[in-house]
Amino acid sequence: MLVFLGTTANAFNSYQKAEQTSVRGKYQARAWTAFICFLLSILSAALALVAKWLSHDCTAFLSLALLTGAMALVVAAAVSAVREIK
Repeated sequence: MLVFLGTTANAFNSYQKAEQTSVRGKYQARAWTAFICFLLSILSAALALVAKWLSHDCTAFLSLALLTGAMALVVAAAVSAVREIK
């Protein structure tokens, strides 16, 4: 997701300043999606470590749920990117 976030930022910056206003919403949505996926993944890993350390099944399940959500967002972002290619 960090690569996707970097690619999104570079693609947005490739537009001229006057053109950036018209495409800002699309690229901002992509960037936020990538950031949220990254954040969910990091949080999931941290919770998995806590779950292992404390032997707490509920925390492990929450970690799995966050990782599943991050994966679903990654798939949605990929499908959205592919659909925009004409």
